[in-house]
Amino acid sequence: MTSKRKPFQTQLRRSISEQLRDSTARAWDLLWKNVRERRLAALAPELGHGHGQKKEV
Repeated sequence: MTSKRKPFQTQLRRSISEQLRDSTARAWDLLWKNVRERRLAALAPELGHGHGQKKEV
């Protein structure tokens, strides 16, 4: 006899695992985006113009 609960528990664990993986990936993406923006903001004064602005000739 096969229990019907076992497949459900396995599916639930996989779902939680996928959710954890996705949320972790989103957190890393946000972290690196913030790091990149801070680095670009620090470079902007050195380049003589603001982020996203064209340099006047």
